[in-house]
Amino acid sequence: MPRLVLALLLMSSVQWAQQYRAFWADAFHEGYKTPAQVDQLVENALTAKANAIFMEARVRSNSYFRQSLEGFAEDSAVPAGFDPLEYLIQKAHARGIEVHAWYVVYPLWRTGSPPQNPQHLYHLHGPPAAGDERWLNVSSAGVETLGLDPGHPGVLPYLIDVFLEPVKRYDVDGIHLDYVRYPEDADYGYNRASIERYSRQNNKVGVPSRADGAWNQWRRDQVTALVRQLYLRVQQLRPGVKVSAATITWGNGPLTDAEYRGKDAYGYVFQDWRGWLEEGILDLSVPMNYFVETKYATYLDRWAEYQKNRQYGRGYVNGLGNYLNTLPQTLAQLDRVLRPSSLGNTPLGVCFYSYASTRSEDPAQRPNPEFYQAIGEYFKEQVAVPELPWKTRPVKGHLMGRLEVNGGEKWWADGVMVRLAGREGGEQSRRTDASGFFGWVDLAPGEYKAQIESNGRMVFESDWVRVEAGRVAEIPARLNGDQFCAGRVAQAARPKPCSKVRRG
Repeated sequence: MPRLVLALLLMSSVQWAQQYRAFWADAFHEGYKTPAQVDQLVENALTAKANAIFMEARVRSNSYFRQSLEGFAEDSAVPAGFDPLEYLIQKAHARGIEVHAWYVVYPLWRTGSPPQNPQHLYHLHGPPAAGDERWLNVSSAGVETLGLDPGHPGVLPYLIDVFLEPVKRYDVDGIHLDYVRYPEDADYGYNRASIERYSRQNNKVGVPSRADGAWNQWRRDQVTALVRQLYLRVQQLRPGVKVSAATITWGNGPLTDAEYRGKDAYGYVFQDWRGWLEEGILDLSVPMNYFVETKYATYLDRWAEYQKNRQYGRGYVNGLGNYLNTLPQTLAQLDRVLRPSSLGNTPLGVCFYSYASTRSEDPAQRPNPEFYQAIGEYFKEQVAVPELPWKTRPVKGHLMGRLEVNGGEKWWADGVMVRLAGREGGEQSRRTDASGFFGWVDLAPGEYKAQIESNGRMVFESDWVRVEAGRVAEIPARLNGDQFCAGRVAQAARPKPCSKVRRG
């Protein structure tokens, strides 16, 4: 073994009784496409003393699991009828390894030949579609991309249904979101339906610009709305399933929260992962700290310091780009990111990208036994994944609801103000998302009620509902059109005048 590698192994001093040690297993290389690959994946993970695998289960609107609302991946490497996710769960769980289903969120397809399946989202809501059925993201210059616009009203409810299906049908330990953001190559969000929603909700006309701070925040809110609804509905279905995301860390790391808001994640692609942790709608942030050690070691160290100190009662797992570095460089990065911050905070572990592309000096990009052996020798002992006490021993509860308006336009339930009041005092407010959904996490146990406003007038007040620790309380909010004041833009058609407040 090279002396530098041996020295780094001897330097390893961060010993945890519990720690995430994970691999991203992507769909573009060997890993899980046949039973033999899955068997080898599990053995290699054990050699590396790993305890979790993030399997790319949804690539671009197609799946590597059979019980899906979307079509199976057009991949000839997968034997007919074989279910990679099901088989991996079976084999990994038998050896004490978690399996997290990794979803690519907004990208729709790659350039080149379109998908063969006529029911693929590409054909239903991509380039062949027209009008409001065309869900593609559009830049401020009018250029379409082969991805979904987070602000289009059809996108969020569709994706939520797709993402929840494996939670219902497979024994997954977590669901993991990737590309949960706007694209980075231009200023996106200008699908006509998205602009109409923004204008209606903010009483504006015309095409907004990036200089419009409200427009930027609205786009940020669309991504957050998907994460929030998904988190609460997973919590309701299977509270033990973890919700995580591969998050953005481009450029040098911030030293302050103000600097964070100036970074591309927050300010350009509208992914507020720090805010998701603070709100509690993400169990684990897995930042993609992919940095070439010889050029950007300080970038990695600054990001890691910032992340360790901003977990907000949730968790942070450091994502390392081992594919960019030699084995000794990856070991050096691993040792640094696992050490405590200046405030004494540590991450919950590490995730390597990727399982197959292990080292920069390995152009074959195939599973490499030497790499797994070295990582295992660094860790020394197998350990369990960390307990997440907010999931295993919760002291707070959650609340969600959905506004439904019968006899009116679909958009009447979209972007409506909901105020949540506690019997013991305190008030919070939030607008409904594109599907009429609203919700809060980490509420103190007690009684709460929701009040819904339209045009500044309360049109609905719920009964008191009890929030219990570890459970999701639910508030139904169903109104008829004549009970609801909709239309916040002067040009919008309005229903009949509101009747008295509905209570229920």
